[in-house]
Amino acid sequence: MVIVLGADWCKGCRFIREKLIKNDIDHKYVRLPPGKDGWDMVEMLTGKRSVPAVMYKFGSPVELNSLLDDAGAIERELTEEELDELD
Repeated sequence: MVIVLGADWCKGCRFIREKLIKNDIDHKYVRLPPGKDGWDMVEMLTGKRSVPAVMYKFGSPVELNSLLDDAGAIERELTEEELDELD
């Protein structure tokens, strides 16, 4: 599920929400409280003080694979350096 943390005054938040709705993408919009409380909340959840914050939660590896397949993603071979980083 896509989760959008945003504020009603934010044009970028509105753009993201419109894009999700137009593409029939299931999402949850979380309106941040105004002022310092909202900025503190988004920073606590994302590590940044900016909106919109768009997150996606995969329910399982199967859901991730399905999403990638639907998008037509093509896997590439990992480099030796990338394989070393995974160890």
